[in-house]
Amino acid sequence: MKVSGQLRKMRHEVGDPIQYFLDLDESPVAINSALDRQLTLRFSGRLTCVECGRVIKKTYDEGYCFPCARDLPENAMCSVRPERCEHEKGNERDREFYQTHCKVDHFVYLSLTSSVKVGVTRHWNIPSRWIDQGAVNGLVIARTPERKLAGQIEVALAKNMSDKTNWRRMLKGEVDEADLEIMRSQVYDWFPEDLRSFFLDSEPVQSLTYPVLEVPAKIVSHNLDKENTLSGRLTGIKGQYLIFDSRVINLRKYAGYHVEFEWDE
Repeated sequence: MKVSGQLRKMRHEVGDPIQYFLDLDESPVAINSALDRQLTLRFSGRLTCVECGRVIKKTYDEGYCFPCARDLPENAMCSVRPERCEHEKGNERDREFYQTHCKVDHFVYLSLTSSVKVGVTRHWNIPSRWIDQGAVNGLVIARTPERKLAGQIEVALAKNMSDKTNWRRMLKGEVDEADLEIMRSQVYDWFPEDLRSFFLDSEPVQSLTYPVLEVPAKIVSHNLDKENTLSGRLTGIKGQYLIFDSRVINLRKYAGYHVEFEWDE
């Protein structure tokens, strides 16, 4: 099998295990079948913006050219700091984005990656958000009618727990023992009082499994900018990482790169 094109983050389907697809030129290519096979990834040296398509020398914010990273509403500060969302006060494009992406229901959730973390996502992103993180369990704990409110809850909870993932521990499967249902009852007390009406107390915990055969003892991340070819036995896929017998690579980091994948079927 040989496929090529502009790379974006992997797509996936819920299954046991998760079914992954390379996204090349916005077309999906199933990749689970490459497990336990020799796989080669080559970077051609060509970069193009995932939004406007212009040829660029460097990507910003996971695949954008500098103007798109600077100007597009989806790349504003609230993409990482939702409590600071101000799109409703911006230009016409910002206000339109606010109506379609910010003033919509958002979930606050707990996920178990390496440890329990708190996060925020739009309601249509569950369980996709958890899969991208490599979470083994996820639980929605609040539903708000807009992004800013969900962000305010996240900030309050993050004072007492993490909002980050230790990606090396996640890949190794080193997961703290934690019961998300017990954690849900604990974090209610950390909610801002005026936002407790958005708390959800009966959502089920969702469990996720990944196609991982083995993980190298030492996690070494491959850098396509320094070495344009990565070849080895594919031993796992988790989060947005391909796991090889000697290295790992975060494909999300290389959105906009034009690459070729090759493996024996």
